Amino acid sequence: MNGLLDVIRAETFKVLRKRRMYILAALYWVILPVLALIVGRLLDTNLADSFANEGASVDMLLQSLFSPYGLAGVSLVLPAYASPTLYIVAVALLAALLIGDERSQQMWKTVLVVQPNRVAVLSGKIIVCMLAILALMAGAFLSSVIFGSLGTTFLPTDFSGDWLRLAWLYLLQWAFLLAPVVLAFLLIFVVRSAVLGIVMVLFLPGLIEGIYTVLNTLLQLQPLNRINAIFQTLRLQRAWEEAPRYFFTANLYVPGRSPGTEFMTQLIPEGDDFNESIFGGMLGSGIDLAHAAAVMAGYAIVIGALLYWAFLRRDVD
Repeated sequence: MNGLLDVIRAETFKVLRKRRMYILAALYWVILPVLALIVGRLLDTNLADSFANEGASVDMLLQSLFSPYGLAGVSLVLPAYASPTLYIVAVALLAALLIGDERSQQMWKTVLVVQPNRVAVLSGKIIVCMLAILALMAGAFLSSVIFGSLGTTFLPTDFSGDWLRLAWLYLLQWAFLLAPVVLAFLLIFVVRSAVLGIVMVLFLPGLIEGIYTVLNTLLQLQPLNRINAIFQTLRLQRAWEEAPRYFFTANLYVPGRSPGTEFMTQLIPEGDDFNESIFGGMLGSGIDLAHAAAVMAGYAIVIGALLYWAFLRRDVD
């Protein structure tokens, strides 16, 4: 236990001395909410007194997106829709720092002499990475509340909202990030290159899923004729709908994308199944939180087991 605490203290000291943490914090805590408030102010100035605000629709939009609660939701949702997402960028940069620097600076032998318990070393690094991500997300939540509070002075917004559920979604999204953290550690450690590891973390899951989708589609095809054309179409549709339910990227961002999907659903008139299906496909995968949690837990266990097996058995230099 003492060894684990020593590793956590040492790795925390290292993270706090690196500029990448503060750059990520500035992007997440300051630039994002400030830009959002600027957009909100422009919408209020140009639309609040126009015909577009009939029925207070513009005021409802401002409350949904630029109130303290709305800004906190935006800070959760927008990073999950960027490409690559801000979440995976933070994971890749922190993992490269925590497990890639030792090789680039030829420090592995020194680290393992000081703390020969490899389980403690690896566990401490993972814990610090998760704590750093938690600090980024908690800071984003608090800064959104602060900037949103300032926004109430010049926007028709207030503090109403389901705060407990939003905080729960933040915690869920943070917990889901354990799977990409152990994946990033594994890739960077195995390829022995921080730069290549970062690139693989950013793009490898999507590439594998794309290749699987193409191969699965081709395997579903059979000799085509007029009789079986409709059945082949239905079979392909089922295959395209079922496969993403177990994809890494489709499940990883379900908590972060949930408020965005709910917001768009509120804007669609009841019974408009066409637009609901279009926007639902654009903003969400239709995967519920319980299913996504089970899938991501499975990924974290499998990838984590591979990481510990590789780290405990493989020589380092």
